[in-house]
Amino acid sequence: MEVFRDAPQVFYEGTVVALGNFDGLHVAHMQIIRNGIKYAREHELKSGVLLFEENTKNFTGKKRIELITPNTAKLELLEREDLDFVVMRRFTHEVMEKSPEEFFMFLVNELHAKAVCCGYDYSFGYKAAGRVDTLRELGAKYGVEVLVTDMVTIDDTVVSSTVIREMIKDGDMERSEKFLGRRYCVEGPVVKGLQNGTRLGFPTVNVCYDAQMALPKPGVYAGITYARGGRLKSVINVGKNPTFGAEHITVESHILDYDENLYGEYVRVSFAKRLRGEIKFESLDALKTQIAHDAESVRGMIL
Repeated sequence: MEVFRDAPQVFYEGTVVALGNFDGLHVAHMQIIRNGIKYAREHELKSGVLLFEENTKNFTGKKRIELITPNTAKLELLEREDLDFVVMRRFTHEVMEKSPEEFFMFLVNELHAKAVCCGYDYSFGYKAAGRVDTLRELGAKYGVEVLVTDMVTIDDTVVSSTVIREMIKDGDMERSEKFLGRRYCVEGPVVKGLQNGTRLGFPTVNVCYDAQMALPKPGVYAGITYARGGRLKSVINVGKNPTFGAEHITVESHILDYDENLYGEYVRVSFAKRLRGEIKFESLDALKTQIAHDAESVRGMIL
């Protein structure tokens, strides 16, 4: 898969380009992209996705939208889909102010689109003036096929990034996994924390996560830490460690039966199941007993 980062154009004669914010790359987003891949294969075209480096709503809105999937993870996920290319663009004022037709002509002239695919609620162009019907009209005008994917539902709920963010904030990791098509992850370099876990005999990996990430509801989770090519069972704590009176929310993973130093290394932590909420313990012994119980629970799980 070739990645074009702010390149002037894509060097393919004919492409199918998937369009959307793709902020979560959840199951509905992946359906749009897979429909494009299928069409490209059937018509001997190159399949690709247009991504912007940040959520376009963060560029235009007052309230910031929390991240579900960072760009590094997006590219890894798309690599697995056997795409031909990804175009990664900065969302600038110049891009934002393009009319729907100007944006469409960018797809035709620079990305060499012979077909585009999108979701049923796709909007584009300045102030989101273009809609799916606009896209179809422009496609008919310029000879570009437009493929529209209908809404995707799970358990009678429409799959959307907004819904998934609420699941994550509620700590409902099992349901968010169904809607994402994978477990929710937080990733980043390992940094030195307050060493409270080490003093208790349960050392943790303190993940320096992107401050824009959506975080699961404070509490303790069963999950996996991916480090040094390993898939390691973990007890993950999200919160302020009320027993110690910490000020900042941390994501700390106690990797079971593991004592290697990971400081400075990049790790990914996935959340499988919420075990309990945050508790302020009356003593360190009570906290140690609970952590040992949490670890034993996770050790017996199939993750």
